[in-house]
Amino acid sequence: MPVAKTSKFVLLQGREKACVMRIVVSGYYGCGNTGDEAVLAGIKTSFARTNQKVTLTALSQNPAETTALHGLPSVNRMSLAEVRQTLREADLLISGGGSLLQDTTSLQSLLYYLWVMRMGFSAGIPVMMYAQGIGPLRRAMSRRLVRTVANRTSAITVRDEPSADLLKKIGVTYPTIEVTADPAFALTPADARIAEAILRAEGVPTHKPLIGLSLRPWGGTGESPLSNYAKLIDLLALKTGTQIVLISMHQPSDHTFAKSVVEQTAHPESCSLLTGNYTPQELLAVVGKMSTVVAMRLHALIFAARMTVPAFALSYDPKVESLMALLGLEDCVESWRSFDPEETAERIVEVFREKEVHSSSLAARLPLLEASALRNAERALSLGERRLDTLKTLISR
Repeated sequence: MPVAKTSKFVLLQGREKACVMRIVVSGYYGCGNTGDEAVLAGIKTSFARTNQKVTLTALSQNPAETTALHGLPSVNRMSLAEVRQTLREADLLISGGGSLLQDTTSLQSLLYYLWVMRMGFSAGIPVMMYAQGIGPLRRAMSRRLVRTVANRTSAITVRDEPSADLLKKIGVTYPTIEVTADPAFALTPADARIAEAILRAEGVPTHKPLIGLSLRPWGGTGESPLSNYAKLIDLLALKTGTQIVLISMHQPSDHTFAKSVVEQTAHPESCSLLTGNYTPQELLAVVGKMSTVVAMRLHALIFAARMTVPAFALSYDPKVESLMALLGLEDCVESWRSFDPEETAERIVEVFREKEVHSSSLAARLPLLEASALRNAERALSLGERRLDTLKTLISR
């Protein structure tokens, strides 16, 4: 046997004896987005709950930050050499979750995630699309590239039916597409006392009921309706007697935008703007202290559902409507672009008043959503186990 192969099989023997499956996770990590960090935290939690020996390595924009936040080994996702070496030593690549395969943000982003998947193919390891939210894919080239790469993967799970439908529409025929749920539904919140301490430290008057508000800058220059958001805040505070807590999911952009909105309100004293950088588990616990959540951020809505807090969505993307339908809250959606503050405030007040009904409905749906989120890890493990079995066969020859 050639020396190169001998050294490779010595490495494989060491891995087989350790019985540890090595999985690389590709996503939008280390970029300050709490939603994507919640996805990674949910993935980590999902694998931990399987009781299988698994090592996760994240491809991150900021490896040191990712390691500090999640306690996972991380490598620079933009380093070709590091990504290639990490994949060569892995048993499985999972791409996701989150909205990675879309060309609304940029075509460059889509090409990057497809490039990582192709690197996985080149390394000879299984590649899984993990709880992805697919689309929009506005360009013919985007649809063609996604079809080509997806048809080479070993498994595909998506977080909603529209994502599955889009993959089928563009010609993905293999492997079978399984609809599961976002990994964040498997996330465990921090202790409630930590959430209380955060709210006190931020000066939030917790003797009042709280409405969480998560906004994002969206659209072209001048499109974001700051005055509408400000009027909505004033109306909600007046009609409900609540404190409006502005929760930033992507730092620093969301915080800067929320601050601009608060400055246009007639009664800024009715607003509390969270200023700290918190872990997904901490923000999940904070959301659990809200009576209602109003959000433009998908994962703020997922956090609310995870904590059985009723939510109202200001939609900027079809994935928002899809989530709200999944939660049985399809009537609690309004477009971010053209909503009427007075009418929307009335609808949110109705959700606030019917809190118990909505919370009970969410609680009934939650076990299935959590089980579906965990299903992603189970599917990934089956691929990794087949890979390890193949390695054992090679070693035994």
